[in-house]
Amino acid sequence: MLNNSTLVRSLAIGDPASVRRARKLGLDTVAALLVIASAAAARIGIEQLVGGVAPFVLTFPAVMVATLVRGGRAGTVATVGCQVLTIYFVFPNWVSTHGGITTDLANVVLSTIALSGTVWATASYRNATAQLQSQCERQVHTLALLNAEIEHRTKNNFQIAASLLAVQSLSANNPDLVHELGKAASRLESIASVYEGLSLNSSASQQIDLAHHIGRIIGFLREGATSEKVCLTYHGDTVACSVETAVIVGLIVNEWVTNALKHAFSGNGGSVSVDLARHEDRVDVVVLDDGHGAAPDERGGRGTALVSALAGVIEGTLVSNHECGTRKTLSFCNDANDTGPRET
Repeated sequence: MLNNSTLVRSLAIGDPASVRRARKLGLDTVAALLVIASAAAARIGIEQLVGGVAPFVLTFPAVMVATLVRGGRAGTVATVGCQVLTIYFVFPNWVSTHGGITTDLANVVLSTIALSGTVWATASYRNATAQLQSQCERQVHTLALLNAEIEHRTKNNFQIAASLLAVQSLSANNPDLVHELGKAASRLESIASVYEGLSLNSSASQQIDLAHHIGRIIGFLREGATSEKVCLTYHGDTVACSVETAVIVGLIVNEWVTNALKHAFSGNGGSVSVDLARHEDRVDVVVLDDGHGAAPDERGGRGTALVSALAGVIEGTLVSNHECGTRKTLSFCNDANDTGPRET
């Protein structure tokens, strides 16, 4: 048996389930009373303006509203309250002067039955809707998990392929082959970084932060391809764009920066800067180096053809300037509406 102190503590703390039930009952009752009061006030106002309206004109809507808002219990309370008011104010006389039952009692009984049916039908609809919504939410959550898993596996596959290319480049004796394998691995890393960004945000299947994506690419290049004598900097405005646009812009930036690191300095020091700027009607991506300019074969080689083809997919325009270094600009239209600086 519980001693007095244990009983006092139990009463003070309360059973969580009992507390929840009591709170829910209180909310149901308050909602029903508010609906009853609103219906009564509206009924009085209509009576003052029109007069002679049907007594049950607002009872059914009131009961339906209470049931939809708080469920069957609130609808039942609203039914009882409305009928009590109806009996007290509208049908006070149930027995006729001849000793028989008046039609007032029959009206109250029939309206009560009809209101009970309304509560049942409305509560059933409410429960079915809640179950359907819960089922849809579970399905959406499951699909989101599956999508995230697919994105994770895709990213891993790209990174595995990039690692295989990097390992293969170590055993190659041809410097040009080593360079091409390295560029291919870098491109795959660029694409993989998009999928890593997608997994961080459930809504990223629609849009991705281009500034963050390019920042990751610059980080990869800074760690694996940049000489200690070369300073690689980046500044970007936040630009929300599609995954396709992010992949294409990332590949172009990767191509330009890689070329600059390889050809612009010839072992000397220098700097390469990448700038992502969003304007009202376009987005500009600029890669600038202060080296001696691009190698002749790079001005019309495979990399240039690749960049031109990628820019055409997003309907972008390319501008190159080889005076006092190399300045390459990609401009394209985008529907992004968020801006903000990001520097690395």
